[in-house]
Amino acid sequence: MGAVNVSFSVTAPLWIGIFIGAIIGGLAELWGISNSDVLLKLAKWEDRLFINCIAIAIGVGAILLYGLAALGVSFHYGVKPDYIVGVALGGLIFGVGVAVSGYVPGTEWMALGEGRREAIYAVFGGLLGAASWTVLYQTPAGQWLVNTLNYGSIYLGGKAGTDLDAGFLISLVWAAAMFGVAYYLPRYEHGKSCIYMATHPDYKMTEIELTIHEETSKMLTEGSAMPVGPSDHLAYSANNHWAPKSDLRWLLTFVGAIIGAVVVLEMFLHQIFGESTTYSWVVGYLWLPSYSYSQLVFKTIGWEPYSDIGTLLGSFLAAIFVSRRFQAFNAWIPKTWQKRFGSSELKRDVGVFLGSYLVLFGARMAGGCASGHILSGDLQMALSSIEFFAFVAFSLLATGRLLYGGKRSEVNA
Repeated sequence: MGAVNVSFSVTAPLWIGIFIGAIIGGLAELWGISNSDVLLKLAKWEDRLFINCIAIAIGVGAILLYGLAALGVSFHYGVKPDYIVGVALGGLIFGVGVAVSGYVPGTEWMALGEGRREAIYAVFGGLLGAASWTVLYQTPAGQWLVNTLNYGSIYLGGKAGTDLDAGFLISLVWAAAMFGVAYYLPRYEHGKSCIYMATHPDYKMTEIELTIHEETSKMLTEGSAMPVGPSDHLAYSANNHWAPKSDLRWLLTFVGAIIGAVVVLEMFLHQIFGESTTYSWVVGYLWLPSYSYSQLVFKTIGWEPYSDIGTLLGSFLAAIFVSRRFQAFNAWIPKTWQKRFGSSELKRDVGVFLGSYLVLFGARMAGGCASGHILSGDLQMALSSIEFFAFVAFSLLATGRLLYGGKRSEVNA
């Protein structure tokens, strides 16, 4: 292919991050992933919505990023260093935390935007988790984790930012694999994927699919302070993606593609999309400014705090004006959690706090989270991010089976 001689480069002011975060937060809110039950159901392998959506974003983003880069467009690469032991252990801890809390760092801000009370405890648990890593980082154990078997910032094509022609060709194969996952992995048991249902309007869901989908649609608006009326077609469509009268059957397909493109836009603007760094920045700024990890964060942080604010605002606006899922901080407990642990709010709040603690501790240990590693990193085909996602998936599903029983039939037996 050969890169052109002219290199295009743009550096945006940090406040632009608010608008970028709002786009991602608003669109992701429509997915429904700010509801913790969605990720709890993923831990049970009952609802694979998150994987379907992320796979679409990764595939679209990878082709855009490496295609434009091969043509001479300059990007800020955020490939995380692959220190094998620390990334693996961080991924394992992160997955356990997600299975307990139902949140990743980005969806915590989205849940606050939706007015979910439990998200308050998630944020405080996350801050403590980030603080724990800040303290551990400068100990011999912390340094061993980040320096042992550290191969630097590498992706499937070699060193980050190099061999871009080869990177583009590899991205085509990588994207094909992601699109294959998005198209063939059923969202629900014994059914079809989100992509398949969106592109086959005449598809009739199986009885199992229909039952779970009806439960999911009800779950998305459960606890809402803004009930959806029969004449509110936009909200009805947002909460019933595959219903015959829905105007948004394409939602999960095109929203995933747009989010992948927005992440690439961020890199073009010489920033990176990540949500967990803000926790370490807050911890360092307020409590641990002299610690070496805080100093590292101060030197490298970009518009992450702004994009996190935008994520919250985007989710809030989508919940108020489109999906009408705003809860006004009413009491609410995910059904998946209730079936296993009961309806005690205190028990759920403690679980969210501890789970989020593990999520942020693991994320900062590994150098990224669902946004910085799984979305932005896998989009860049970073080896550290591929490793992180593999260990997260293993621990998420193993913990989900241990806590909630795994298959639907086992839970309902």
